[in-house]
Amino acid sequence: MFDTFLKSRSNISPNLLNFLSQEQKFFSGALRRSQNTPMDQREIWRRETIYERRLRVSKEVFEMMRGIVGYGPLKGLRLSEEAWWGAPDKASMLLGLYEQELLMTLCTEPLTEKSNFIDIGAADGYYGIGLVMAGFYKKSFCFEISEKGQNTIKLNAEVNRVASQITVYGEADETLFNNFSQDQINDSVVLVDIEGGEFDLLSEDFLEKFQQAYILIEIHNWVDNFEEKYFKLLLAASKYFYIDKVNPIARDLTKFTELNDFTDDNRYLICSKGRPNVMRFLRLNPKSSKPSR
Repeated sequence: MFDTFLKSRSNISPNLLNFLSQEQKFFSGALRRSQNTPMDQREIWRRETIYERRLRVSKEVFEMMRGIVGYGPLKGLRLSEEAWWGAPDKASMLLGLYEQELLMTLCTEPLTEKSNFIDIGAADGYYGIGLVMAGFYKKSFCFEISEKGQNTIKLNAEVNRVASQITVYGEADETLFNNFSQDQINDSVVLVDIEGGEFDLLSEDFLEKFQQAYILIEIHNWVDNFEEKYFKLLLAASKYFYIDKVNPIARDLTKFTELNDFTDDNRYLICSKGRPNVMRFLRLNPKSSKPSR
């Protein structure tokens, strides 16, 4: 169509020709998708739940990018197609958008001056594997309650050629620190994301033991007696750490030309974690360090 159009107009300037070529490229994906999608398929999509839509879009992005993270600090990380947790989040992971504010914190000094990354609630190993593969930490210790998740981490560590640097454990409990020497603990960054279990795990004994480490926590506010548990945690943590918030970062989708033919809804659903509210990440900084403010 483009070539046929040009043949009928021989007096187009080089600048205009270049602009026309760019526009043809810009719209080609959207036109192709529109032409190749029958109405009955569109009707099926219109009846999807939000979760089903996120899952479908995530699968499409996974196939398009062949399961390899293409942007951000973990660029080059290979994700497993078989995920037990967070399947709808794979698109945002592949584009470097997933929990972007947390990821940037984990990839920045002074945290990266530590050697060990302890991932409590490691899911499929996105952080536990990715941060080691990208060279931010020398070793990773992944605690994951799901046996399927544990196996996925081990398999994906092999795929990303970092298996010798990854140790996988089962559920984290109050005896977790028995797996490490005090020197290892002091040389660690800890991420805690266990869907409300943080209030049971992060006892004063735990916090005292890890007071030389950096600890990042996702706070889950849908547990019973949340305010009491949360304020109790903050009071206990304040004895050993400077407490800071990890502030949200705006997601810019304009740079992802791969998404030009996605609908507005589908593009922005990639940024969603499907949570009921804006989540809170805390950063606990050792009192031996300078406050991050």
